[in-house]
Amino acid sequence: MSTSIDEALQGIASSSAKRENFPVYTVPAERVREATQKIRELGYDYLLSISAVDLPKEKRIKLVYHFTKTSDPTDIVAIETYLPRDKPHVDTISDLYPAALLQEREEYEMLGVYFRGHPDLRHLLLPPDWPPGVYPLRKDFKVYEEPIHTTRQSKPVWVIKPELKPKQGTSEQATTKQSAQKK
Repeated sequence: MSTSIDEALQGIASSSAKRENFPVYTVPAERVREATQKIRELGYDYLLSISAVDLPKEKRIKLVYHFTKTSDPTDIVAIETYLPRDKPHVDTISDLYPAALLQEREEYEMLGVYFRGHPDLRHLLLPPDWPPGVYPLRKDFKVYEEPIHTTRQSKPVWVIKPELKPKQGTSEQATTKQSAQKK
């Protein structure tokens, strides 16, 4: 671990580890902004990414921020925090790192992480009429196949999950075989 980072985050980070050749500091959600300010003061002036992972068995969401220095892009540091799944709220860092504006919007709409103080949490990728409270990257999100209507005969396409493909001997497969024989 970098001593200067260790010193700067002393009393803020609850733990630290080295992963993939860079340090990762675990910070309580209410102190993410404070830790981020300290990282910025140490010269980490570029936000590489904000990513999140839904952990339904643990009833929480893991949020990870990766930072680097424009003077040395190989010098990377990460801050991670855990948010309760039922109320995943954390302060925005978009005023410290403008790159966070779009990344926080993505985590908001895909996983439901609410960034307090963010100036524009409207949809980024989903349509404006997307139902509130439905987050496509949460593990309990269900995808349902819709039939594709076409004038051409076609075989079923199992795009979403191969395990949803009907088993041998089901009526849908029999129908497909009969259609193919008629040609």
